[in-house]
Amino acid sequence: MIEQLKDKASEYLSDAPDERNAGIEPAENALAFVTALGCTFLARNLIQSGWRAALDRDPPKNPASHEVDWQDALLWGAVSGAVVGVARIASRRASSSAYRAIRS
Repeated sequence: MIEQLKDKASEYLSDAPDERNAGIEPAENALAFVTALGCTFLARNLIQSGWRAALDRDPPKNPASHEVDWQDALLWGAVSGAVVGVARIASRRASSSAYRAIRS
């Protein structure tokens, strides 16, 4: 049991690169990065518009400010973080799939 834990720990802490990202070309990575930036900007603007429509006030510009209520700060952080995170991942995957489909 202890040997198995040691083996798992050494695999996890190893400096050897894993093969999950093998074969990603620089052009594909650049395309995915640019697409993710655009989708992040779009998602953030959509979230801000939705906040204004739902709550009739602007979203917090700095949720860490003492002038922002805890409820607004936590809600803004959770919603914007989740939506922007999903948008970035989806855009990167979609752009990589499109790149590979075009290259094939």
